[in-house]
Amino acid sequence: MTETLVYNVPVRLVDRYPGRDLIVRSAVPAEIAECVSSELLPRVRFAQLHSTPFDISPLEPWGTGVPIDIVLSDPAADFVRLYNYATLKETHPVRVTLPVIEAGFSKAVRLAVALGFAVRLSPGQPNPLLIEELSGLLDFYLHNAKVQQPIEFFQTVLRSFYQPQAISIWEINEEDPVQVRYVTDDGEETISPRFAGIVPAAELQDFVYHFGEQMLVERGECFACDFYSRCHGFFKWPDKSYSCKGVKSLFMTMQSAAAELQTDLKSFAAV
Repeated sequence: MTETLVYNVPVRLVDRYPGRDLIVRSAVPAEIAECVSSELLPRVRFAQLHSTPFDISPLEPWGTGVPIDIVLSDPAADFVRLYNYATLKETHPVRVTLPVIEAGFSKAVRLAVALGFAVRLSPGQPNPLLIEELSGLLDFYLHNAKVQQPIEFFQTVLRSFYQPQAISIWEINEEDPVQVRYVTDDGEETISPRFAGIVPAAELQDFVYHFGEQMLVERGECFACDFYSRCHGFFKWPDKSYSCKGVKSLFMTMQSAAAELQTDLKSFAAV
């Protein structure tokens, strides 16, 4: 992520942010193509499409090279529509973002990867059933040689264990307001769609730091967690009582995989 503040805005509000780097979003492909002029394109980090329409043609010739993020609100039901967007790869890098809310989301991930799309999982506070599905998906990501595109948050967390370096899930999920500000359809700045209508106790730019510090001060599960440096309390929002047992199992798997990779590379170098 860059240190330059980026604003995730409804495409119809782009004129309110002159000179700013932008993520533009809409549910209508033609609206993105019509509202984002060629002069604005250099400031557009990517475009988010919040729907799965059959006709994607307005975006195919628009802004060649600008990444497009397809946001699936109902991955288990909408995943088959990803086939319609295979032609987008000819002119744009493509990512699929999906919430981990209901069982069946992994079908969308597997299809997206098969189509050559990158993936970003928005995990929230997954229940045991979703943890089980995430675990299976992590195994798929780690061991299937056909996976050639990143699946986040797995990719960056695994790399952070391998290097090693700390990285926050808030950053990976584009919810760190030091880096990205989400602007609601009503024009209000907040942290992400998860925070729409909620007024954080701290200033936006300080929220992640203060929330994480609060989790430590309360000496709850975060206090003794080996993975706090890569989470900063992300999985404790909005319910602080949420048990991270399943999440920790995912982190332990990625930590072990990184250690195995380091050992294998050292052995290879020795040979």
